[in-house]
Amino acid sequence: MSPFEHVGTPSGDDGSPASEDGPGRGPSVPGGLPVPSGPERGPASSGARPDRTSAVGRLAATVERLRSEVQAAHAAADGRALIELAKGIMVERLRCGPAQATRQLAELAEKAAVSQLELAVDIINQAARDRVAEIAGDFLHRTRTEPAGTGPADAACATVGVRLRTAESAALAAGDAQAVADSLLQHALSPLGATAVAIWTAGSDTSLTLAGHAGFPADEAVRWRYVPPGVVTVARQALTERDTVQFASLSETGIPSIGRTHHPHGGRVALPAGTGGRIHGVLEICWQQPLPPQPPVIMRQIEALAELCAHALETAPASYGHGGDALGGD
Repeated sequence: MSPFEHVGTPSGDDGSPASEDGPGRGPSVPGGLPVPSGPERGPASSGARPDRTSAVGRLAATVERLRSEVQAAHAAADGRALIELAKGIMVERLRCGPAQATRQLAELAEKAAVSQLELAVDIINQAARDRVAEIAGDFLHRTRTEPAGTGPADAACATVGVRLRTAESAALAAGDAQAVADSLLQHALSPLGATAVAIWTAGSDTSLTLAGHAGFPADEAVRWRYVPPGVVTVARQALTERDTVQFASLSETGIPSIGRTHHPHGGRVALPAGTGGRIHGVLEICWQQPLPPQPPVIMRQIEALAELCAHALETAPASYGHGGDALGGD
């Protein structure tokens, strides 16, 4: 809005309101002569707004495009890391060279009509037999609908395995909790309908420091960078109870938490992130809409993601947080 708009209406010498003599004419004076009006600046000032607005819009579009390109590059790198890991397993199992393992992987993927990434994840799961492999197998067991082994259940299982392995690969390669949060939301949580995630590191005094976040506005993250001891939040409740807490809607609980102003009716899941009996922090996941009770197979996926967060918080705790020291809690 131009600073020349909304200027008080001049009045005559007797204090009466100025007359309206039509467009382009100034107010009347006691002698009845119109006072010449100044140049109309409204159109000029309003004409400058579209230029500024369009420039800001172009800048925002450029930033969004670059962010998408960076995310795509990271996803491609994470996928290549999994393929290379699978090649290493094949080198050890088949006692062959890297070149032969590369050819074998490509040929097997073509014969099975799956991508090399999906086959690589299957090879890793068979070799690792860890929690992620168990989740993928359990998901296949629960959702299998066709006995031929080529139906939607197998495709869904491959998708779950790829998502979890990709998130795991990115989290292990990440240098800080912020990168871990970005990876979890992109690879593992968005497919579950989640819109944001927060990784909290727990202090020895039960304080919480926001170590990483994704999906929340920057100003919201700044406001929630530190939660003092004794303040009840969703993450604090998970930390205190040392167990998973789930809320169908934050508005029904009255408990404050990061992002509540933007998604007051959204669901939340928070669970401790710990290893070896020690809790290092809390993983908090946000949905935009109310969250119905989640099946056990989904909760197991979320628990596996909390383990990845614990690993990140355990290996490099000094680099986390926007304020105060991040200390591991008991």
